[in-house]
Amino acid sequence: MVDVLLIFLLIIFIFIYYVIIPEQIKRRRKYLKQTNFSLDWHNFLEKNIYLYRILPIHLKLELQDYIKVFLAEKQFIGQNGFTITFEVKLTIASQASVLLLGDKENRRNYFPYLKYIYVYPDIVIDNQNPKEKPLILLGLSSVGNKSGYDGVVYLSWNEVTKQSQFPSKGENVILHEFAHQLDQEFGNATGMPRLKNLQDSLIWGEIFAKEYYDHCQAVKKNYPTVIDSYGAINSAEFFAVVTEAFFLNSRLFKAHHPLLYQQLCKYYNLDPISWTVDS
Repeated sequence: MVDVLLIFLLIIFIFIYYVIIPEQIKRRRKYLKQTNFSLDWHNFLEKNIYLYRILPIHLKLELQDYIKVFLAEKQFIGQNGFTITFEVKLTIASQASVLLLGDKENRRNYFPYLKYIYVYPDIVIDNQNPKEKPLILLGLSSVGNKSGYDGVVYLSWNEVTKQSQFPSKGENVILHEFAHQLDQEFGNATGMPRLKNLQDSLIWGEIFAKEYYDHCQAVKKNYPTVIDSYGAINSAEFFAVVTEAFFLNSRLFKAHHPLLYQQLCKYYNLDPISWTVDS
């Protein structure tokens, strides 16, 4: 009798977790998307966020929906005396949500394991090992414990503001750290985000491995590269800097890495090479 009861309770738990809760989330997000996107928000983004400014109209409207959900679901926490204002939230949410554009099948799912965004006034210091020299970072990302949905992103506001208004040499710490969130969905970052099927994964893996090797060789020989040299550290960092290049330096990126650019187009379901201020 006890075994039957346990099985019954397990079935109920599974039904709630995999049917009821996802349906509630879906309805809440639908409601949020139907709420008003303030003209003041739009004007702020037009003035201060380069990526928003260059988007075609239909993608701006899509991005506005993603922003509304992002703001409702993620928690922003100031560190070292930094005050979180709505403008801070909007600046971060708008650029992070660019990575959600084109996601018709909801595979990127609003960074499902991210809950907290910690914002520092300046550089982020990693002091995990007190015996070693502190590691100075512009940002940091972790999916944390999946079962608790407690993934985190750490950002330097100084870097965010410098990189938000203009392409800033193809660097954007928000795109970089949130690309890690996509890459880390299954736990460890490998440079391969969640793809549609096995065939796509195999093709991605083959192209990505060759491009990563070529990039490492170019960096080793001090050759100039379109992709940030930081990507030579490992395949996870390569995916993050490739994402930055894809959105911020698309013409050069496509010219020098056409196969890799094609893979990014397919994954993000976007082609940013056509985006201009007059879109």
